[in-house]
Amino acid sequence: MNVTGRAPLIGAASLACLLALSGCGESGGDSPAEYGFKDRSVTVGKGERFSLTVPASPGLGRHWYLTEPRPDATVLKYRGKRADYGDGGKNVDGGPGGTQSFRFTALAEGRATVRLLYCPVNTCQGPDDTAPSTPPDGMPSPSTTASPSPYPTATGTPDTHAAFYVFTITVR
Repeated sequence: MNVTGRAPLIGAASLACLLALSGCGESGGDSPAEYGFKDRSVTVGKGERFSLTVPASPGLGRHWYLTEPRPDATVLKYRGKRADYGDGGKNVDGGPGGTQSFRFTALAEGRATVRLLYCPVNTCQGPDDTAPSTPPDGMPSPSTTASPSPYPTATGTPDTHAAFYVFTITVR
């Protein structure tokens, strides 16, 4: 039996297994790209997995929600939300170190819009809110002017007011 003729095949097979396990050679890998609230315009490759990761803390009442209209399902596949509060989710001391990640896969070339609603403590109850709630004492009242959206679109960093954070995702 010629053992030396098999060595190149075994080496190639081992390399292929190593690449598959490490995520190399496939779009996205095991460590998808992460973008934050400062990354309002993101370009990704077809097949790439990525996350929009934002600061969150249940102890401080900071929550984020994916809202309607949902991203174009022919361009992006929503893979769910993951929370990492840094302390097993307890966050009893109100620590600000947690995050929420909204995970996506780029399916086809095109452009999609992702809208995340930021809800700090006592400002909104989730993605289906139709109007701002009464603000806590000492906070300014929301605008009463007619608007197609109950909350403004944010241009800066998250603060004490509920707001939409709009991300434009381009898939090439």
